Amino acid sequence: MRFVSPIISLVLVFNCATYWKNRKNDLKDIITVGAETPMYGAAVKVGPLPIGFVFQGGESEMGKRDLGRGVGIRGGEIGGYHSQQLVFGILGGESFHSGSPVLDAKGNWLVDKKGIPLTNDERANLKSYKMRYYSYFNDPVKERKARKKEYFRRELTKDIVSQTGQTEFLIYLPKEDLKPFGYPPGYSWNVEIVGGVYGGARLGFNVAEAFDFLVGFTTIDVLDDDVEGKEKPSFPGFPFPAPSSQELEQEPEEP
Repeated sequence: MRFVSPIISLVLVFNCATYWKNRKNDLKDIITVGAETPMYGAAVKVGPLPIGFVFQGGESEMGKRDLGRGVGIRGGEIGGYHSQQLVFGILGGESFHSGSPVLDAKGNWLVDKKGIPLTNDERANLKSYKMRYYSYFNDPVKERKARKKEYFRRELTKDIVSQTGQTEFLIYLPKEDLKPFGYPPGYSWNVEIVGGVYGGARLGFNVAEAFDFLVGFTTIDVLDDDVEGKEKPSFPGFPFPAPSSQELEQEPEEP
C-alpha cells in the first residue's frame, strides 16, 4: 500500500503537465503577430472575407509555390512559417503552414487531399490551411458526394467491426477529414490586418481560439485541438500514406 500513493502522485503530475501544456497551446492560438516577405499591398480580413489588394508569396521556379516566408507567432506556433496570399478586392485565396513539410524520395512536399503540406507536428497540421475565398460560399456537388461517400464508408466499417469484432476491417476505415473545406474550424473567426511593401506585417486576433482557451480550463475542447494526452488511432494500415504535391497535381479528374 505504501507504493500506491507515489504512483497516484506521478499520474496526477503527468495529467497536470498535459493539462497545462494544452492550455499554453490554446493561449498561443489567439494572437497572430508576424513579419512576412515578400508582400505588397494591404488588406483587412474578417473571418474568411477579405477586403483590399495584397500579393504575397510566389514561385522559385515554374509550378513550385514555395515562396512566402514569415516569422512570429501564428497558428499556435512561435518561429518561422510559410505563408502565401492573394487578395483582389474580395477575391483571391491563401495558404499557411508552420514547420518543415515532410518530403518524398524526390524532394516533393507530402500533402493532404487539399494540397496542404504535412509536417511531423500533429498540431501544426491541424492549424494549417489552404483555400480560395469564393469557396467559402461554393460547395460543388462533386465534393459533397465525396464527403457523403466517405461518411457512409466510415460508418459501414465501424458497424462491421462492432458486429463481427474483427478489428482487421479497420484498415478500410477512411481517415477522418478534419478540414473538409481546407481550413480548421477556428479560421472563420479570425480578424486580421496585413500590409507592406516587400517586407510586411500581419496582426490578428481569433475570437474562437480565445473562447476555446477560456472554456479549456473546464477540460472542454471546443475546437478539438488538445492533442497532448489524446489517444491516437492504432491499427493495421494507419497512418495512411499521403500523396506528394506532384502526385496530387497529376491526379486525373473524376468524370
